[in-house]
Amino acid sequence: MKVTRASEVGQAAERRLPIPTWGASAAVMLAVASLYIEPPLPVVAALLLLAIGIAALDPPGVLAAIAASLALIEMPIPFGSLRFNPAEVLLATACGGIALRAGKTLLRGGFSVAQEALGRARTLAFSGFGPVAIALVVVGTLSLFTVADPSHRAESLREYRWVILEPVLFAFLLRWYLTDRADRWLVAWLFAGAAALAAVSAAVDGLSGSGLAVEGVVRISGTFPHPNALGLYLERVVPFAAALGIAFRSRVDARWLTLAAVCAGGLLLTFSRGAYLGAGAGLLVVAWLAGRRRLAGALAIGAVVLGGVLVLVAGDRILSLFSGGSGSLRLAIWQSSLAMIRDHPITGVGLDQFLYQYAPRYVLPEAWPERFTSHPHNIVLDLWLRLGIMGLGVAAAYVVVLVRRVHRIVGQQTRLGLGALGALVAGATHGLVDNGYFLPGLALAFWLVTAIIDLEVGRTGGDSG
Repeated sequence: MKVTRASEVGQAAERRLPIPTWGASAAVMLAVASLYIEPPLPVVAALLLLAIGIAALDPPGVLAAIAASLALIEMPIPFGSLRFNPAEVLLATACGGIALRAGKTLLRGGFSVAQEALGRARTLAFSGFGPVAIALVVVGTLSLFTVADPSHRAESLREYRWVILEPVLFAFLLRWYLTDRADRWLVAWLFAGAAALAAVSAAVDGLSGSGLAVEGVVRISGTFPHPNALGLYLERVVPFAAALGIAFRSRVDARWLTLAAVCAGGLLLTFSRGAYLGAGAGLLVVAWLAGRRRLAGALAIGAVVLGGVLVLVAGDRILSLFSGGSGSLRLAIWQSSLAMIRDHPITGVGLDQFLYQYAPRYVLPEAWPERFTSHPHNIVLDLWLRLGIMGLGVAAAYVVVLVRRVHRIVGQQTRLGLGALGALVAGATHGLVDNGYFLPGLALAFWLVTAIIDLEVGRTGGDSG
């Protein structure tokens, strides 16, 4: 049940839509999805106004829809000559609706309401991961003034919007509005459910002949531009959903395990070795911290068996890692990245500047086939090169806060918190050999699960979902 309060600043629950929050999510997703057909301008305006109106009445519903939109993050919505991904459109409508809501509240409540809102904003900014988020915005902003190639500053500004400003704003709004645990469970359902649908859709497309045939296998990608990109998405959802199915209980939840299995099936068909590694690490951490040590052992054994099966049925793909395959290329890219760091040790080269430095100056002969790569395929090197030495400091601060949160996740036995932690582990593990953060979908997913952890560790009440 939603709690109605005299002041909507504290819990933001007053005057919700006369339908469940999932209904608001469905309505706003339908409105934004309709923009893909490029309707006439008056219809576009009407759809956007409808979405803003829904956001004004039920902000959690629109924020939850953003979690689902990650499945289509690589399919931008056209607005004439402009293109925006669906998460951006939903976030913009959420901000528009929230601004209307806040204006009405301030007019009704006056100075005291404004004081209360500012006080709560300060609390969110300086508690949990708030200071880390602020530091990221500050460091990202400073990096715009030290880009290695100013002629490509526009690309840096675009990435700044995609992976810093919008995700951090999303996390702040989640922490502000998702104080009701039912809303957080809705976000979880939409996050995992959309991923399962994306996995099924990609598998169907792959079986119909649209997959990428390479090294003796057919790799699926679905709504993503490459199988590795789909793998980066699904690998986070697999341990997230699995945690909600097994965590801290003697009885499993078949609904969540089904979603995890569907996503794992899609992940398997991407043949992304890094995604296998990331999802496996996330699952092991989830099982271990949930107190299911036998399951953790079974998962380790299962990983070995699965590896053997993959070698038998897809040996060319699995065994090509260091025989001229992606593993050898990564070693060469890492060497070039280290050379780039030696030339730019303090400030790095800037957001989305790697390509413009790598191809003309640093690419090694053996890595020539990957001369157009846009990142160093390692999260540590990526942070250093995009945000400079201060970026590594922000990452270290995040890890310190996260470690403190892990004890509370286990102590409070929060399934949502454990699932979010599993997603972080999966992304960080794969990020050691691929892109770990600096894509719009990855950054939004990162701050989504970060916000869930912040919200969960201080919770009270039950853990049903």
